Amino acid sequence: MQQRAQKGRRRHADPRQLDFLGLVDPAAETFLPPAAPVEGDPDQHVRDLLNDAIKASPLDRDQIAACMTVVIGREVTKAMLDCWTGASRPHRFPMSMAPAFCQAVGNTMLLAGLAEMSGCRLIEGFELQQARLRQINLYIRIAKQEARRITDAMPLFQGARHG
Repeated sequence: MQQRAQKGRRRHADPRQLDFLGLVDPAAETFLPPAAPVEGDPDQHVRDLLNDAIKASPLDRDQIAACMTVVIGREVTKAMLDCWTGASRPHRFPMSMAPAFCQAVGNTMLLAGLAEMSGCRLIEGFELQQARLRQINLYIRIAKQEARRITDAMPLFQGARHG
């Protein structure tokens, strides 16, 4: 006999499950295939993502470190950024700092790259608004269907329709 999952324990998503937003608009291309494994060293891939995000930023490394210091509330230096991004350096970027890093560089390239590595996709701005609107429209459609089902099951309305 299979035991039920303990309360509060996360269950893994079934890869055969359809995309939720795809139910609202079947023509929407919201489903992504599973991510291909990262070729090479995953640590180096994260370093590459960090370096690409820094290059795309209008700020230099000193300014990025200063911004992160303000956001996090503890000192981040240019030397620390160099340690996290250098190929020959043994230090890894602490992912707890990812939101502050993205805020400092002014882009979400790091988060988008990490999502891609996980087989997900980061959406923001207009795409996020569209997704939320599709979700709300689905809720409305389901609520209308449920209201119709309840109304049809009520004896008062059954006689009026069939009589």
